[in-house]
Amino acid sequence: MKRLSFFACLLILLAGACKKSFLNVDAPNTVTVDALANKTGVQQLLVGTYHDITGLTIHSGWWSTSGTNWVYGDITSGDAYRGGSNDGTDGITIEHFQTLSTTGFVYDKWRSVYDGVSHANAVILAAAAANDMTDDEKLLATAEARFLRGHFHFDAKKMWNMVPFIDETVTDFKVANTENIWPRIEADFRFAFDHLPAKQPLKGQANKWAAACYLAKCYLFEKNFTAAKVLLDSIIPPSYGGHGNGVNSQGNPYALSVNFDDNFNAATENNPEQVFQIEFSVNDGSNGGNENIGESANTPNFYPISSFGTTWKQPTFNLVNAFKTDANGLPMLDTFNVTNMTNDENVSGDDLTYSTYQGTVDPRLDWTVGRRGVPYLDWASPSYFGANATGYSSYPSSDPNYGWINDRNFGGPYSPVKNNYRASQVGLYSDYYAQGYLLGSAVNYSIIRFADVLLWAAECEVEIGDLNRARALVNYVRNRAKTGRMVEVAYDYIGNYLPSANYSIDIYNTAWADQTMARNAVRFERRLELALEGHRFFDLVRWGIAADYITTYLTKEKDRLPNNLKGVAFKANQYEYFPIPQQEIDLDPKLKQNPGY
Repeated sequence: MKRLSFFACLLILLAGACKKSFLNVDAPNTVTVDALANKTGVQQLLVGTYHDITGLTIHSGWWSTSGTNWVYGDITSGDAYRGGSNDGTDGITIEHFQTLSTTGFVYDKWRSVYDGVSHANAVILAAAAANDMTDDEKLLATAEARFLRGHFHFDAKKMWNMVPFIDETVTDFKVANTENIWPRIEADFRFAFDHLPAKQPLKGQANKWAAACYLAKCYLFEKNFTAAKVLLDSIIPPSYGGHGNGVNSQGNPYALSVNFDDNFNAATENNPEQVFQIEFSVNDGSNGGNENIGESANTPNFYPISSFGTTWKQPTFNLVNAFKTDANGLPMLDTFNVTNMTNDENVSGDDLTYSTYQGTVDPRLDWTVGRRGVPYLDWASPSYFGANATGYSSYPSSDPNYGWINDRNFGGPYSPVKNNYRASQVGLYSDYYAQGYLLGSAVNYSIIRFADVLLWAAECEVEIGDLNRARALVNYVRNRAKTGRMVEVAYDYIGNYLPSANYSIDIYNTAWADQTMARNAVRFERRLELALEGHRFFDLVRWGIAADYITTYLTKEKDRLPNNLKGVAFKANQYEYFPIPQQEIDLDPKLKQNPGY
């Protein structure tokens, strides 16, 4: 699904079925079904529904509706600050837990998600009405549409909890949100699993095993560990201790990629670790309609990545500290945040006396976080190495220093690395369409990857199974980080390289006998492995620890970054979910607002 060049035309066709609100549509899908109730039309509708996963719909904003969910899953979680205090306040409002039912970002997200639901339903209706499709072809199209509808409802469920389920039979859109829709989401994924093939023609298409993984994710959110454990065992291949046959859409058995950073590199995307990705592309004739503009502000503050002064989604001190390791190369589960890792928050860019943190760190840190003294992908080569050291500047060929950040007093000294393209990929996996000051990216985003699946299985083992089976599953993930590529830096002029930091990581070699310790280790591993991928806040909520965790985080972090976090507080039993947009409640009196809003 990488080449969606007819997207702009498709939006025109869909406009009749997607008015100002999904709750304010007369005779929904009629125009779509009449115009596109044929094999070609169904395919166009299906591709357009896939495109909605990006968050770029006819009702979307950029950052507010991004399918990467960094606004809702990262800056609310203790893993990232919104960063740079310019260009709008909604992101900061959300970071500070001051979201209201009238906050524009939340309204944008609601409309974008339910646009996707509407378009999935249009596929189902058009396929049912098509006269040039076989029953098998209709079944496949419906299964794929139901997978996508499940995705959008899942997104809504984790955001707002009590939300309406809209299927293809709904016509008046005055729908109450008093039903727990998990069973209906599960039914969509189960239908997709039963009827989709294991191998698909296109890399970006969902297959039966992606549906199985999404169904397992539903079970995890419902704390149905028994069902999740059985299903995950049927997905995970024997090479990872399972009994399953899970494969990606190209038919390759699920496996961890050799290198951690392969999952965030446009040149190595759709590898066997990828269960389901958002497929982004550039320079494809879509006039920027297929690029990852939702992450376009989350870049270092230099040209040609950005001359806008954005530097958003900045990693927190707390997150960076979590990558410290002990003498055995293991996480410091209880003590990681006592002191800050050495950083250049208050060190000027031309101060050559600065020395990067000398303690041991997990090598995933520098594929996740940009920090001074360590190359930023292939953009930066620290200028203090070699005889021709020239100091620091904010140009791409220099070290990630003070000039890479828009507002350090507000966002701290770190930059996000994941989902940013490399200097060698400018023009190939980036373009200038969206804005002259923000380059669009073709780096795919993984909604689910196999490392995630292994860690779900480890959770299940901790809760109802074998603690040492959980340890083995975690060790698969840690061993990849141990044996895979590390960030390196040239130290002479004849091609010799050294690690960029004091990397030390090992597997858990001692048996796990304590459930509490095992639970903490699995949850900590999820943080390290999946940091800044939009999952963390929703994990904290489903674990039931969001209020305590975030309060503890803020107690320490607000003193480290008072210009941003002073006075910020988390209210239990309210802020775990976002407010339902007031505009939607005004249109549908059956909708009930979430508690506290």
